[in-house]
Amino acid sequence: MARQSRFTAAQRHSAVLRAFEGSEAVESVAEELGVHAATLYRWAKESERDSGESTRLRLIRTAQDMLRDHTYTSVTVEAVAARSAVAPRTAFHTFAGKADLFRAAVDDAATRLIAAIAAASAEEAWPAEPVGQLGVFLTVAARSIYETPSAHVLFRDVGVPRQGGPAEDWHSAFVDAVAALISAGIAGGEIAADVDVRATARVITGAMRGIHAAVFDGADPVVAVRSVGRLVAMVDSAEGAARQVQM
Repeated sequence: MARQSRFTAAQRHSAVLRAFEGSEAVESVAEELGVHAATLYRWAKESERDSGESTRLRLIRTAQDMLRDHTYTSVTVEAVAARSAVAPRTAFHTFAGKADLFRAAVDDAATRLIAAIAAASAEEAWPAEPVGQLGVFLTVAARSIYETPSAHVLFRDVGVPRQGGPAEDWHSAFVDAVAALISAGIAGGEIAADVDVRATARVITGAMRGIHAAVFDGADPVVAVRSVGRLVAMVDSAEGAARQVQM
């Protein structure tokens, strides 16, 4: 049975960074820890097995976390690296720069959210009517958003430069999904034929974004889910849809 190390994984990782990516000598770090220099080389080799993706994910998760209390302009790559226990030069080797890191953080959040909505949707009992499906879709999406902490970077204005990628694709796909359900409602006679499908879909999506931003800023998620459910009233009648589109 292998003897358990008296050093935690975090302590070993920190030692490897100091010895091989910092300004300290391997022998100095080993002496301070009371281990042989060969031990540090072994730790370094062990960490190489998963360092590539784990380093990337650590930086992404830390960037997402820091954007809860700071804006894009106030956070540096060096600060993210320090909190992630990653050497600055490793961070800049992993990402081309600040914009690259934070776009990755936003795209990661979008990718995780899409998966969460898909998983939650598969467990729902969907009604036959398109308007009912729209209500379920908006509610499932809202709950998935609130259960995905990193999603806050998609809804709060944290100043991350926008660029094509999963985040932008997700927003467009959401509008498309709402528009498709509205169109189906028109075809089925549930929704008036003169409703502007794309404009109404954009209004509903915009309202969703505002509600979600409020939740991530401290509003009650339960109240928010109820509010999301009421968005269906925008297209439940010709008069209501027309009024909302004209606003």
